[in-house]
This record gives sequence, C-alpha cells and structure tokens, in this order.
Amino acid sequence: MDKKSVFVKTKEGEDAVRQRTRLVQRNLRNILIMVDGQATLADLAKRFGDENATRSALADLMNSGLIRELEQSIPAGDEPVTQTDELPVLTAQVEPEPIETPSRPPAHSAPPPVIEEIVLAAPEYESVPPAAPYTLPKPEPLPLPAAGPGWQDKFKALVAGLRGSRSGSAREAALEPVRRDAGLKLGLPLLALISLVGLAVLAGLTFALYPYGRHLPAIERNASAMLKQPVKIGDIGFSFLPRPHISLRSITIGKEGGVKIAGITAIPEFMSLAGDRQVFRELTIERASIAAAELGRLASAGAGGGSYEIQRIRLVDASLTVGDARIGGISGEVEMKPGGAPDKIQLQNAEATLRLELQPKGEAFRFSASGSNWKAPFWPDLVLQTLEARGELRPSMLILEKIDARAYEGLVEGKASLDWGGGATLAGDIDLKRLNATKLLAGLGSMLSAEGELSARLGLEAKAESLGKLKERVKAEGTFDMKRGVARGFDLGEAVRNTSRNPTRGGETKFEQLTGSFKHDYDSQDFRLDNVRLSSGLFKAAGQIGIAGSGQLSGAVNVELKSSATTLRMPLAVGGTTKEPMLTPLRGR
Repeated sequence: MDKKSVFVKTKEGEDAVRQRTRLVQRNLRNILIMVDGQATLADLAKRFGDENATRSALADLMNSGLIRELEQSIPAGDEPVTQTDELPVLTAQVEPEPIETPSRPPAHSAPPPVIEEIVLAAPEYESVPPAAPYTLPKPEPLPLPAAGPGWQDKFKALVAGLRGSRSGSAREAALEPVRRDAGLKLGLPLLALISLVGLAVLAGLTFALYPYGRHLPAIERNASAMLKQPVKIGDIGFSFLPRPHISLRSITIGKEGGVKIAGITAIPEFMSLAGDRQVFRELTIERASIAAAELGRLASAGAGGGSYEIQRIRLVDASLTVGDARIGGISGEVEMKPGGAPDKIQLQNAEATLRLELQPKGEAFRFSASGSNWKAPFWPDLVLQTLEARGELRPSMLILEKIDARAYEGLVEGKASLDWGGGATLAGDIDLKRLNATKLLAGLGSMLSAEGELSARLGLEAKAESLGKLKERVKAEGTFDMKRGVARGFDLGEAVRNTSRNPTRGGETKFEQLTGSFKHDYDSQDFRLDNVRLSSGLFKAAGQIGIAGSGQLSGAVNVELKSSATTLRMPLAVGGTTKEPMLTPLRGR
C-alpha cells in the first residue's frame, strides 16, 4: 500500500454505508465514505488530515472486507481528479472582514487574509474531521441545498458545518451581519398557539360572565325529580379555581329541610352542557347535615336520572343527626352505577377510626364497618381496639347482625339493635372472652375493682326518651367467670382469722376462679352479684353482694378455710361502701 494506491468499496462496504449501525467507529466510517474507486491514498490522507490514521483505517477496512485495493496502478504525475458527487465535502474560501477596534492596527496594516476551508457533512453521512487547510485555485460559493424532500435536514447540516468549522473573532464577525439582518417571523405553530390561547381566554370569559341564575328553576326541578323530594338552591355561580367548576350554595332537600348542604362544587363535561343530558364528572358536597329520617329517601333516590348524569360524589365534613344525638366529621365517596344511581358509599369519621361501606337496598342501606381504637358515641370511655361489624341501616333503626371486636386484651362478640323511632331502645346479646377485668371495669365506670381474666355472657336492654339518655338506662344481666385474679377491698382470709367482733376493712383476696351471675337494674341503679363462688386451693367462699346506686354495700358470704388439722367455717356480713368495704362475723367462734 503506497500513496498512489486506489481503493474501492466491496458489496459489504456499500451495505455498511447504508446501514449506519453496522460500522459505528467514526474514523473508519468517514474513510469508508470517502473511498470512491478514484481517490488515492494520498488524496484520502489529505482530506482526512492525518496520513497515519488514514493508513491504519484503510488497513482495518480491508481486513474487515469492506474495501479492496484496485490492481491497476496510476501512472506517475497523472493523478485522477477527485469527484465529489458522493463525497460529503464542500469546500470554499472565506476571507474574514477586518474589524476595527481601539487596540487593533489600522485596516491597511492588517495581515494578509487567511484562507480557510469549511468542511460540511451531508446529512446522510457522519461528520468528517476537517482536513488540513489548503488554498483552492478558485474559490467557489457554498452551494445551498435544493428545495425538495429532506431539504430542511440538509440546510441544518449546512449550518452545523459552518458553526463547527469556524472559530475566533473573525468567524463571529463574518456571521454577525446575518444575525443582525434576521427578522422575527411567526411560523404556523406559533400562530396556532396564539389562536388557542385567545380561544381559551374567550371561553373563560364566557363561562365566568354567563348568567347561570336564569337556569336555577330548571336545576331545582330536575334535582327534585332525581331525589324524589323538593330541592331549593340559594345561589349558583362559576369559578376557575382550583379548577373550573360550577358552585351551588345553600341547598335544602325535603319538605322539612331534613338535608341541608352548605355548598356543592360541580365539575361538568363542558361540552355536555349544550346537550339534552348534562354530565358531571364530580360533585363535592361540603358540610351536609342529614337527619336520620331522610336516609330512606336518599337510599331510594334515582341519582343520575332525568337530565343529569353524575359519575362521582365526594362528601366533606358531613354530619348525621339521630334523635338528639349528632355524629359529625363524616367524609367519603359515592360510587355510581353506569346509569348514574348510587352503587356504593364509603364513609369514615373525622378521626379515621371507623370506616363504613354502605349499599342501597330499597329504603335502607346494607353496611359493613371496620375500625381501630374506636370510641362508642354514647360511651366515650369504652374503647374497642379493633372492630368488624355488618348489618342494616334504616331510617329509624340500626341492626348489627354480627359484631367481632378486640377490647381490653380480649374478644367481644355478639349482635345488637338500636331503634330511635319514638324514643330510643337498645337490645343486644354480647359475649366477652378473656378481657382484662381491671381495664374493663374502669372503662365502664364501675365502682368495683378487680384483677383477672374475665369472660362473661350478658344481655343488654335500655329504654329512654332519647339516645342521649340511653347510657343512664342500661339494664344488663348475665353470668361471669374470672380466672387467676384478685378481688380488691375484701380480705376474706383475714376476716375469718379475726378473733374480735370488730369488722375487717380493706385488703384483697386472691383466687384461682371467681364465678357468679350479675344483674343491673336501671330503675333503681342497683347492681347485684348472685351465686358468687370463689376458690383458691384450700380456701373457698360463696354468697351474694348488693351494690346500691349510692355505693352502699350489702350481702353475706360464707367462708371455708381448710388446713391440715382442721376446717374453719365463718359467715360474714358485707357492709360499708365500695370505697370502704367491711366484713363482719355473723356469729361467735
């Protein structure tokens, strides 16, 4: 391989030029592009700018089978003229214009102009490193790309070549007149953008200034048909923030105003407003107050019927009034059926300790409830660590068909019903399993104090004029069983060993098991423990204890204390108060 060697592309080389990913090394690809069957090694080295790199690249291309050397040699002094039809090199002479500055010598003393070569890469080839500067016999103007398919890409390539081949203040000065003369031209995309912005502003003004109030009678009429009861709306308007919506304020539903809503935010499908059926993507109902008597009407309402279709409803800070009791801070969502009627309602209280899922069923709602660290509305000191329940909510009644809860380190199971139609009535059957007796008695506000693992089965009844008074009227009765505990305030062993007639006060009695029955009468507020049996090894006791509403104690206990030598039996009278119990022997020893 000498300077007069001529190379030509093989079929694989032609494919490599067309397939840009086949040959990814820039130097090899540039040399491969310049190989045209006429340029000698010397010509290629001059264009590439580095003879050693050119030789190495040609050798690699020959080894890869992309080019081959022509056998005929070129006579000395008769070098072929390089054709540039396929060669991505455009050359021209550019003479920088002299720029006068305070620190520069006068123009007549400026050094001779420097002739530079500008090398541009055609858009279909990789860019070629510029060759060493040399002087062309006759400078030719730079050819501009012809208009036609792909002319924009060719023009971009031309500008990129100009920027890449120029450097220094002379080049900046040469391009400066072009920048100075260039004017602002509004293209089609910019005109389209300006048009869209104008249309958006016009539409916004239209929605903001439109007289919505004239549609209030029609909205009230359609809403009344949808909810099947009268609807009155105080005001209507439009707002852009936080997103475009229609606002309704001061809404009342029902003849007696059983449902009152502070405000409704409606986000419509704006194109549907001009049609016969308006579609609302979302309704946000804020501060709705619902009387329990209205639940049946709301459950059977055909939301989405008539001229409106509602896709989603959100509730914010709603409240439910049940008799004289109010449950507030309710929030949630209403899922709608494809036809627009309510399908599922998901609610939670303000503390997020109780979650409800309701489904309309006639004039009632089937529901399931789940909670954690939930406080009962009428017994705030009674806390359930977890709660799972299901049942039915009616306009004047709540039916709990199944209750599963964890409370005070044990389990609570059962069922209950609450009726507030014409007063308030509570009924239920509850099973307690392995509860911490100390914590339970404290939560119920009991005057008794005991420690142990408590299990009980009880029935609940309560009747009152209103729900708020039910707590004071609860009647409970059932059986209980405590294991491995302590009865505080009573020391039965000390009372039996007491040889005097003086009563024994205070202390505590440990036991392995304590069983009995209980009854609480809400009329007299008396609480009785009957058939009480206590056992702890050789120590046994049996009897009954009464606790008056004032805290006064009464009753009797027979105690039996066995030892290896004898058995001691003693009847004891129970007296004093829950704060100072007393045990007094009923006969002499």
